Amino acid sequence: MVDHVTTTPHPVGWSSEGSGPALVLLHGLGGDRNFWAAEMSSLAQRFRVIAPDLRGSGGTPSGPDGHRIADLADDVAAILDDIAVETAHVVGFSMGGLVAQAFAVRHPGRLRRLVLASTYAVMNPQSRMFLDAVRDVVVSTGSMRAVYPLVCPWLFSLEFQADPANAAWFETPADDGESPSGWLAQYAAQREFDGTPDLAGISAPTLVLHGAADALVAGSDALALVEGIPGAGLRAFAGAGHLINLELPGEFLGEVGDFLTTRR
Repeated sequence: MVDHVTTTPHPVGWSSEGSGPALVLLHGLGGDRNFWAAEMSSLAQRFRVIAPDLRGSGGTPSGPDGHRIADLADDVAAILDDIAVETAHVVGFSMGGLVAQAFAVRHPGRLRRLVLASTYAVMNPQSRMFLDAVRDVVVSTGSMRAVYPLVCPWLFSLEFQADPANAAWFETPADDGESPSGWLAQYAAQREFDGTPDLAGISAPTLVLHGAADALVAGSDALALVEGIPGAGLRAFAGAGHLINLELPGEFLGEVGDFLTTRR
C-alpha cells in the first residue's frame, strides 16, 4: 500500500494498492481509509484500489467552514485528475455512499460502475434522531471516545454482538481516534444531503448492498435507491447489520468483485 496526498483544490490524503481498472473505496461517517484495509488487499489483486480519507478524517482536514457532500465528490475527481485516471468504479459505504451518489451525478462520464453499501438517498427519521443525539454528546464532551459505547451496538447485528468471538469490537478504544470537529463537519454534510431528486439521472450500472438487520439504514431506504436509479440491482444480506463488510467479509467481497467484473 502506498500513501499519497492530493493538494488541489483541497488537501486529501489517500492510499493506493494494486493495478488494473481504478476502484475508489469511500468510507463512512467517522471512519477513514483504514476502514477498507482488508478489502484493499483482496481487491488489489484485480484493481488499482484508491481509498481516500474524506474531509474531516485521517489525513484530510475539513476546513474552517465545513463542507458539503458535493465537495467530497469533487475531491474524488481531483484524485483521479492527479493520477491521470479518466474513469473508475466507485464503492461507497454509508456516508461514502452519499459521496458516491454525488460523484455519479456531478461526474457521470468518469464513473464505470457504482456500488452503494449500507446507505440511502436521504437520512430516515430514526437515524436522524439517533445521530443528532450522538452529535450532542460529541459537542458536550468534545470526545469521540465518549460516544463509542452509544454508537457501536447500532453498527452490528444482534447475532454478531452475541458471539463471544466478536467481543473485541465492543471494547471502548483508549484514544479518540477521529477528531470531534471532523466528525461534526461530516455529520452536518451528511444530515443535509438529499440525493432523491438526482437518482433518476444516475446512468452507471449500480448495485445496492443492504444488511437486513441494519439498525441505521432501513430496507425501505435501500429499496428507494433501487427504485430510483434506473436498472439498479439489490443484494440483501440476511442477518447482517450496518457493517456488512465486517460481519460477512467473504460474501461482501464476492458481490463487489463479481459485479465490477461482469460484462452485462
